[in-house]
Amino acid sequence: MWLFFAILKNETVTEKMLSAMLELELTDAAVVDGEAVENMAARTFELFSEVGRLFSERLRYNRVLICKLPDRSVADDLARLCRDDGLDLTDPETGFFMMIPCEPWP
Repeated sequence: MWLFFAILKNETVTEKMLSAMLELELTDAAVVDGEAVENMAARTFELFSEVGRLFSERLRYNRVLICKLPDRSVADDLARLCRDDGLDLTDPETGFFMMIPCEPWP
């Protein structure tokens, strides 16, 4: 079994990823609203707040998808569906993805 994490950087990407997950019947998942570190730093530390103003304070979108996958081939299918929908999983502006092997708790 694998634990799949996707940290996505815009809402259209999230919609495409969710669509692919539903097509593969990956419904045992969680979607977590997140906050980019630079957003929090700008509110927390005065220095970052000043720098943020210089760059027009563009807030970053961040959403985390967590899902268990029965095997690695499902991740390949998910990547293929995303690619077919125009989602470039290699673009760092899209987000990043990782999988961690795991065993279910008894």
